[in-house]
Amino acid sequence: MEETQAPAPAPAKAKWLWFLLPMAAAMQLCAVTSHLTVNIAAIPLLWMLPLAVYLLTFILAFEFPALYRRGIVVRLLVVMLASLGYAISKTDVSLPIGIAILFFLAECFVAGLFCHSEAYALRPENPTETTLFYLLIAAGGAAGTFSIGIASPMIFSANYDLAISFLVTAALAIVVTWSDGWPQRLLWSTATTLLLVFAIMLHTAYAREAILEVRNFYGTLRVKERTGPHGGTERMLLNGTIQHGTQLFAPGLTRTPTTYYADNSGIGLALHHCCGERPRNIAVIGLGTGTIATYGVANDRIRFYEINPLVRPIAQNLFTYLRDSPAQITFADGDARTSLTRETPQNFDVIAVDAFSGDAIPLHLLTIEAIALYKKHLAPDGILAFHVSNQYLNLAPEIGQLARAANLQSKLIESQPDDSLGAYRATWILLTSSPTFFDQPELAAAVSAVPTDARLRVWTDDYSSILPILQLSHH
Repeated sequence: MEETQAPAPAPAKAKWLWFLLPMAAAMQLCAVTSHLTVNIAAIPLLWMLPLAVYLLTFILAFEFPALYRRGIVVRLLVVMLASLGYAISKTDVSLPIGIAILFFLAECFVAGLFCHSEAYALRPENPTETTLFYLLIAAGGAAGTFSIGIASPMIFSANYDLAISFLVTAALAIVVTWSDGWPQRLLWSTATTLLLVFAIMLHTAYAREAILEVRNFYGTLRVKERTGPHGGTERMLLNGTIQHGTQLFAPGLTRTPTTYYADNSGIGLALHHCCGERPRNIAVIGLGTGTIATYGVANDRIRFYEINPLVRPIAQNLFTYLRDSPAQITFADGDARTSLTRETPQNFDVIAVDAFSGDAIPLHLLTIEAIALYKKHLAPDGILAFHVSNQYLNLAPEIGQLARAANLQSKLIESQPDDSLGAYRATWILLTSSPTFFDQPELAAAVSAVPTDARLRVWTDDYSSILPILQLSHH
């Protein structure tokens, strides 16, 4: 009997690629998911879309390998990597949300399909190596996830996840397409070099005006310093691409409330008109740079609730709002609802809810149960102020619903921008049980009715859907 010749074992290069290609695909998945949910839109369950795309590429690569056309996918991939690499190197430009999400999902699909199909094409002929093949694919996926999810935040103070995953994908494409001749080698060598340049440009752009960059579970915080509109220094705190406060250091302007907290904003009017001449007791959910402390006078008490442990040292050391305020200032670290649940009723005259994660308020601060908790801590006729300036979510009708369900009056205040004082267009909604608060002349002139939307249901801890209030086309 003649023995059949066993197939030759796979070369070492192929084994490395079994590991590295799935690693690049997993890096893409993690980086794209993180970018979409932090910088594009903080929408619950948005992470399911990149995951679905990633799993689809696995199914297509392993179940329908005949559909894969390297020539087409490679051309698409180089276009996607180049265009998105260019887009992320422009740190202050943002696409409309619908287009941005589709763009990144398409890139994730093409990159995942390329990596998984090329890994499948290199599968071993020798059946004894099949176990090793699948083990290395799984290990590569785990390594890619670890590198972006855990290692990258520990190594880098700014977020370079997309740039790194794009670069790794392009570098692997050189190896995979090397045997296709000089045109492919030249194309991918150029693409890899350009993506390396983009990563360096991104680092330079982040560092250009930054005096501090720190990163943790809650995202990337950066403090930028530049010359302000009055010739003095201007400092700005950013979380990802979202601004969390600005201070002007020109003479006489350090205690000017800027951005969304100017004198004519909803919170400014609420604080000016809440309490007559008596000392005020104020709560602020979300510290940022501590801008609201500028409204404090002697005998006022202001309590800030802040979940991110990196924010407070920045507000205390790089901005002077907290230091300069004559009010008595205290802090509660951790999630505001947890802190408020533990505290005895505080009798606040004003509670300002201004906790942003990315560009959206955490939903558990916007439910019937949350409003009941705020009411427990409000003084009689106290005011709840919600900051709802937002690129992607039209929160006003939902807060109007919550107010009606809680038997509170609600009014909307949209203040106009003032470039000379660093004030932005800001939308606040004020809720109160006071029958006379909105009748004061300055308030009556500034407020308007909160828009309604018949499709909306009141949010509870068990139900909150942001799909009805999503503004996909708005920029």
